[in-house]
Amino acid sequence: MTAPYSGGEFEFRDAELPSPGQSVELGESGAAMPAVEARNELPPPILEVSDEMMDQLKIWVDQWIKDLDNAQQDKMKQWAEFEKAYRAVQPQSLEFEPFKGSCRDVIPAVRMACDPIHARLDTGIFRQDTIISLKALRKDVKDLVPGLSKFIDFYLRRYINFRQIAAPRLMEFPKLGTMVFKTVYDREEVQILKYSEDRTKTEKGVDIRFAGPRIFGISRGDCLFPTTYQSVQDCPVFFERQRTTYERLLVLQKAGKIANVDKIRGQQTVGERTPLEEAREKANKNELRTTFTNEIVVYEGWCDYDIDNDGVPEHLVLTFEPTTRTFLQLRLNWYFHQRKPYSLAPYTVANETMDGVGVAERALPFQNAITTWQREATNNAMLANIRMFIARKGSGIEEVPRLYTGKTFFVDEPTKDFIPFAVADIYPSTLVERQNLFGMLEKDTGVTDYLTGRESPVIGSRATATSTLALIQEGTRRVEAVLDNVRQCFAEIVQNMISIWIQYGTNGLEDIIFEDDETAAQVKAFFASATQANVNGMFAIGLAVTEAASNKQAQQQMQLALIQVMMQYLEKMQQ
Repeated sequence: MTAPYSGGEFEFRDAELPSPGQSVELGESGAAMPAVEARNELPPPILEVSDEMMDQLKIWVDQWIKDLDNAQQDKMKQWAEFEKAYRAVQPQSLEFEPFKGSCRDVIPAVRMACDPIHARLDTGIFRQDTIISLKALRKDVKDLVPGLSKFIDFYLRRYINFRQIAAPRLMEFPKLGTMVFKTVYDREEVQILKYSEDRTKTEKGVDIRFAGPRIFGISRGDCLFPTTYQSVQDCPVFFERQRTTYERLLVLQKAGKIANVDKIRGQQTVGERTPLEEAREKANKNELRTTFTNEIVVYEGWCDYDIDNDGVPEHLVLTFEPTTRTFLQLRLNWYFHQRKPYSLAPYTVANETMDGVGVAERALPFQNAITTWQREATNNAMLANIRMFIARKGSGIEEVPRLYTGKTFFVDEPTKDFIPFAVADIYPSTLVERQNLFGMLEKDTGVTDYLTGRESPVIGSRATATSTLALIQEGTRRVEAVLDNVRQCFAEIVQNMISIWIQYGTNGLEDIIFEDDETAAQVKAFFASATQANVNGMFAIGLAVTEAASNKQAQQQMQLALIQVMMQYLEKMQQ
């Protein structure tokens, strides 16, 4: 189910309206109907199918993984170059030494362009009073939406710390051009040894650490899918590469989430890294000096496959170990919404692909060119200030003279026996070339000096308030387009969270958070009336982030400019 964009918010109107008996109203005391009861959480780990169908499915999954992994290798190398460029890693090879002491500087133009975008997205989204804004679309839920909005904001901000989850993905967003999140139901139970109530003996118990919707940020390098689709839900397969250990898999098997772990015993291998991961480790200076041999790579897949040969593909969820071709999990999609749980946001939408075009892809050619000119200018300055000397043979001057202030050389004919000469002349045009390249970089990426909080040095003089405001507004147009993509991604995340609460219940979390407050009663009333069939027509989901055009400083500049214009007009009228 897709979400059409409408005026900055995403409205979900494609479901049937509820019957009158499904609506819930608060009584005089504020009491509401109890929340829905939790259903069975997970079906059996392995779906019962024939051996022939199981073999066909293994071949199909294994081929998809190999094809998608091979197709992603070129993108991996490109992403690795983006990471090196962002960190401005200096080359170590001798080919960059035309002479001893030559410049190896790398101008971090990619970082200059990515960091302002990341700062605006991070602070603009998470420093608001509420991260997500809800707008009621029906009268019967108008009084319930404020409580639901507070509940969701508390859950995102305090319960799961969504900012910490989203921070690495928001940093990856402008660099690689795409960020990916996964929203699933998770119940974490841990068997513990504790004291009895009278503290006289020990006993085993179960500690429920977490139960509810959980959001994971997935690195783009660990996502495998055919990129020729515009939507995750339209994509027939979506695989997530997961690195784990045999011990962790045993814990998951004991919790009933997977099975067949014994079949992959002994498949631990040396931890291999993708080119993207290797580039990050080297750029961060935290590359491991030792190798670990207990890692196991498995693939979690959400696929459309006809498992019963009825001509209609079913929605499958699987966990696959490719070396032994073992299914650790094979289930039908047990979520009522039947969607793939991944939410993807492109930085700049590209044609016929889910991957976006990021800032690093636009800025890297200019960084390479600016870096080349920077090295040429530095080398030119060094060579132009080097003075060497021509000395006649037998003049008495040693082969390597020691130079210092006041040094005197005694020769027969100074004009002929000891002649200084320069290696190169100074070329001031290199500064103009670098400024020109920075100007083209700003045009391509849309990250101007005004967007970074400083006045442009290219203008040469202080601009007026009106022209500065116009430049700021034009410079933020592309950032607002990026925010629209983030809005759609976060709206889909919240939609999946609400669907999970409808299916599994809130486990009384609203009472723990708000106790007897009216907000808890509104949350209970909402989930008592909401079903998977009618929730999409109840409200619209958006981000509470402010638009750049409504910035307070921008409004002050505009008001100041209008006042100055009116003062000049009135002065002329008085004259």
